[in-house]
Amino acid sequence: MSKMQCIGIEKKVHAFSLKPISFQMESGYLTGLIGVNGAGKSTLIRILAGMEPEYEGEVMVDGMTLKDNYETVKQKIAVVSEDISFFKDKNALENGELLGCYFEKFSMEEYYRWLDRLKLPKGQPIFQFSKGMYMKFQLAFAMSHAPEFLLLDEPTSGFDPVFRKDFMRILQEIRDRKIGILMSTHIISDIENIADYVILIDGGEMKLNDTKEAFGNQTIQQMLEKYSVKRTRIGDLLKRKTVSDYDAS
Repeated sequence: MSKMQCIGIEKKVHAFSLKPISFQMESGYLTGLIGVNGAGKSTLIRILAGMEPEYEGEVMVDGMTLKDNYETVKQKIAVVSEDISFFKDKNALENGELLGCYFEKFSMEEYYRWLDRLKLPKGQPIFQFSKGMYMKFQLAFAMSHAPEFLLLDEPTSGFDPVFRKDFMRILQEIRDRKIGILMSTHIISDIENIADYVILIDGGEMKLNDTKEAFGNQTIQQMLEKYSVKRTRIGDLLKRKTVSDYDAS
């Protein structure tokens, strides 16, 4: 079983500070990462993905630190985020051929299967993709290099309700493959039934880190309503319905 550890991670960006955050994930489990706009979710995911070189603390995967073993650890991590850069003027197949070589276990055969599974056009330039299509494309690429951990930053914000349900089933299948998943989201219902762990971040500080089982008969929403946050209450966050109410912070 693979293990990712976040040990005392902190980072200061202008007036914002990500305060020391520590938790761990294991392969085969899904952790929901939630918080309002500006909470620090995306900053944390970028650090774990190796996209933020300057930070305090340690990110470790199977005993190896990301700072000291960057290339080795990066092979074990896949990320889906609007911050990831691909060749927008190229199509999906061309991106796979050009970028897959940077991952030792990348498989074009697996990539084809995921593109078909997600009903993505293989010959259409990426810049013509909708936000939802771009997230699907990233997931197809991510799963084609056999990661041990999958980091998802607001992946469902561009999905229609029908595919959102299908996407949750896909995540369950990925988890069943013994891949650890960290998913940030503003749509609490997305993780209500599939999260094994829940982390709440507010103002750069981790307010809650517990197993779903610890909630007992309470739903995630009921549990979160006990925690107030700056500028708003979690209760207000849960009442919001549209994607435009949120930001992938």
